[in-house]
Amino acid sequence: MSENMQKSFFREAAAVFLAAFIFLEFLSFLKMQLNGLHLDLLRINEIITLAVIGSGLVGICGLIMKKKVGGYFSLLSITWGIIPNCWNIIRNLFSSQNNLEVFTLPVIMTIFGILAMIFLFKNPPDSFIKVNPRISDPHVTDPISSKNLYTIEAKDVTKKYFLGPNVVSALNGINLKIRKGEFVSIMGPSGSGKSTLLNLLGALDKPTSGRILIDGVDISKLNDEELAKLRNEKIGFVFQAYNLIARSTVKRNMGLPALVKGYPKEERMRRIKDLLGVVGLSDKLYRKPKTMSGGEQQRVAIARALINDPEIILADEPTGNVDSKTGQVIMSFFRKLNKERGTTIVVVTHDPEVAQMTDRIIYIRDGRIFKEERPGRGGSA
Repeated sequence: MSENMQKSFFREAAAVFLAAFIFLEFLSFLKMQLNGLHLDLLRINEIITLAVIGSGLVGICGLIMKKKVGGYFSLLSITWGIIPNCWNIIRNLFSSQNNLEVFTLPVIMTIFGILAMIFLFKNPPDSFIKVNPRISDPHVTDPISSKNLYTIEAKDVTKKYFLGPNVVSALNGINLKIRKGEFVSIMGPSGSGKSTLLNLLGALDKPTSGRILIDGVDISKLNDEELAKLRNEKIGFVFQAYNLIARSTVKRNMGLPALVKGYPKEERMRRIKDLLGVVGLSDKLYRKPKTMSGGEQQRVAIARALINDPEIILADEPTGNVDSKTGQVIMSFFRKLNKERGTTIVVVTHDPEVAQMTDRIIYIRDGRIFKEERPGRGGSA
């Protein structure tokens, strides 16, 4: 079981035991009322019981929504509930008139409370929210991943496709490190494994063996929901074929990733307008892709990739379907984005001129990296 799956299990288990604990507290409260102890706000035991139930319900909701407050309210509810129950148990043990019925309920509640607390401490409240601040400077890392100099790492990555009895090896032991804020291009002949590698780096596919790390996190250990969240929040994709929805307007095409992330309507609209202004398409908000040129569609695709302010941009032949002039505009925009925002950019290309505009060129052939080069620095790695 992966670390993330374990945390999810502990959180859910804590919520289940807390729910049982709260249910029994509620039964205890009802029993008090049925026995003639009517609600009196001055009665300390009833105040505590209501506080336990109220904070417990807030805690359960918080645990389900993966909010840090859920952990704290859960601990508060259990603490308030266990102390009087333990006192009742001790008092009944030393009482000359032992009442099994009175004794049983506090024992069961205490057991459920202790189990809930154990699972909470297995996944403490501070881990319910993972803070990952946006990096604006490629030389300054965030507090959580300051030890990770690399945004992307590939370690002994292979990818095989099984076509009946045949096995096609697309990648054969790729080792690659890309620094935060680096602008990298990947070159190679058709069928060399460039696009396959890009898909793996973007968590669109999984390697047959080896590991892919994004900001130090092994993405092979993430479940489908976590991978989707990673792609939506951390990575922006730009494809050669644009991948725009033909029947939808530019506005709707761009707004979809932001909608998935949960931005409110006003914020989505602000981001869409700002980005269309940046790529020079402010007047195309309600146009459909089929009425636009290839260069305009690619710029819409780039703006869409930036809508969630990703730390990483992965572009597969972004200049492949546009003329050379538009290609230069696109690459200049990527360079500006890289310099001003510190965005890590990886571009797959066949075009040597495009590759020369990046910080580092990685040459791939037959599924292996065979050479690296730094344009303008007169050397290969």
